[in-house]
Amino acid sequence: MLIHQLEKSTFSESVVRHALYWMSPLTTWKLADEDTRWAVHFSSQDEDIILEFERLLNDYLLREKLSEKTSSYLEGISAAVLSSVEKKLLK
Repeated sequence: MLIHQLEKSTFSESVVRHALYWMSPLTTWKLADEDTRWAVHFSSQDEDIILEFERLLNDYLLREKLSEKTSSYLEGISAAVLSSVEKKLLK
């Protein structure tokens, strides 16, 4: 069994769980919630599992950061579209 420790200050629960979702076809896993860390237990002994998990973690961490930075733009676009639709409906 491989155990991989992750700092909670670096990886949100959402990032960890999204990455683990895609690990399911490769190996079984268990996520333990510790005070300051996430502990992921993989049933596989293959070290490549950790490399793939870290690749997925990086991917979802970047997605989370992009989402945080672009959320205000998306909200602005949505508000403008809804306002435009409302104006057309009122005509």
